[in-house]
This record gives sequence, C-alpha cells and structure tokens, in this order.
Amino acid sequence: MSTARLTLLSLLLVACAANGAASSGTVPAAPDAGTRAQRLTQARTWGYQLTGYGDAMLGPVRRSPFDVVVIDAVTDEGVAWTPTQLRTAAARPGGARLLAAYLSIGEAEDYRPYWQASWTASPPRWLLGGNPDWPGSYAVAYWDPAWQTLMLRQLDHVIESGFDGVYLDLVDAYEGHAQRPTARADMVTWVCRVAAHARARDPHFLIIPQNAAELIRDPGYAPCVDALGSEETFVYAMNRPTEVARQQALLADYAVWTAHGKPVFAVDYADTPELVSRTYARARAAGLVPYVTVREADVLTPGR
Repeated sequence: MSTARLTLLSLLLVACAANGAASSGTVPAAPDAGTRAQRLTQARTWGYQLTGYGDAMLGPVRRSPFDVVVIDAVTDEGVAWTPTQLRTAAARPGGARLLAAYLSIGEAEDYRPYWQASWTASPPRWLLGGNPDWPGSYAVAYWDPAWQTLMLRQLDHVIESGFDGVYLDLVDAYEGHAQRPTARADMVTWVCRVAAHARARDPHFLIIPQNAAELIRDPGYAPCVDALGSEETFVYAMNRPTEVARQQALLADYAVWTAHGKPVFAVDYADTPELVSRTYARARAAGLVPYVTVREADVLTPGR
C-alpha cells in the first residue's frame, strides 16, 4: 500500500472519530488488513487469561500452542506490558501468535490505573451503580463523551504497548439500559469510534468485541469489527449446560458473522473432563474457534 493511500485512510478514519460516526456508527474498514487479519481468520486455537500472571508473567503465553491469546492490558500490578515482553510472548516457530489486550468499554473497574479514589465520594456523571456479580465493577453511561475520552486514552496505551488488537468487553452493556431508546445504537457508534481511533494510528489494528453477537445485523457494525468473542454458547460458568434455545439463537447470529468472513472465538466455562471434551467437539462442529476455561480466567488452560 502506498504512503499516500495510508495517509488518506488515516485522515478519513480520524474524521469518523471526530464526529462519533454519528449517523449510523459506520467507519471505513481498513481496505487491506494485511497478514494480521488473515492470521486472525486462519486461527484455529486461542486462549484467554486476564489475571494471575504472577512471577511467570507471560511465560505460559509464550509456551502455549495458541494462535491467538487475549491478555489483560497490564500486569497484576497495573503496569503496562512492554513491547519487548509482548514480542517475546508472541514469538513461536512458524510465525508469531496474535496478542489482543482486554479492555472493558461498558463498565468501569476500581482496580484499574485510571480509577481515582475521589470517585467513591464524588463520582463523575458517567459512573453509575456497582455490579453485584463482579465487586469493583460499575455500570457506566458508555455514551458519555468523558467516559469515551478516558477509554480512548487506555486504548492509546494498548497500541503503544505493541498489541495486535483489542478485545472489547461489556459491549452488551446496552442490555442494561432498557430505559434509553438509543442504547443499542449508542453501543454500535461507540465500538465504531473505538475502531476509528485505533485504525487512525494503526490501520491493521484488530477490533474484537465480546458478546452482543446480534449487533452484526446492524449494517453499520460489520465494517468496524474483525471477529467476535462470545461467552457461554454451550456451557455457563461453571459446568452448567446452556439451553437449546440460547444455543440456536447464538449459532444463528454466528452464521451472520462467518458470512461476513469474520471468525467467532467461543469461550465456555467448564473443568470436568467429559464436559470439556464435548464442548470442544460441539464448538468445532459448529465452525467456531473454541476455548474452555475457568470463570476466573486466572490461568491459561490447555487448549485442544
């Protein structure tokens, strides 16, 4: 791709970010995602570890067989991974694995470097109630410009660390704002703004939302994302099979993703050998890239 073409692309993406992709949430996709997106599409294994790095740091990632690994953007101590640490963890014979950084864009977390102690007594306007299922996590008005500015700064840190992409959590937060008629459309616009911001800095940067598989049916969403991460297709945390109706609904949405040429990375939560084996088999039969782990996501469990 020529330098002039890259410059033009960057200008277009910055323009989309500036107006928040207001009308439809659409941003131009990188016209040539290069080998990074090709490798994502060709991936057959992946792993997911968000905490519990300890003294081993990213050693288990480096020794793993996975094509793609999602890790937290920072160490257990809240320190950003260095480009050298990420390059070492990605290296393997036959070609580097892809590393994506976890970033929650639909909830705030009080253990993150961005959190300010004063918010407990005097919360910003975008900070809403706590999440009873995850102590330390708080619902946010994700459409608020101040929240978005804060998260885009975290995204900048991810890009500067040298990650291949970002794994966006709590994209389904719009489901908790039934009183806001635009909640779903606001999330599409927000994800697309994240994509525009990232691709203005790195046209090949990967955007992988977790959950909210149905959003692929919005025509403005598909150009903004490269793949889907989806929890609990076959097994709820922990070891509880999901309902047939849920499986059918999700698989129907996944078919739209794959029709767009975007892979689906499924994560289910089980640790009994028979259920783990059955879940891998069912996911692969459905054309998914499966991973089965524990709810705490504090260990990189063996893949298959």
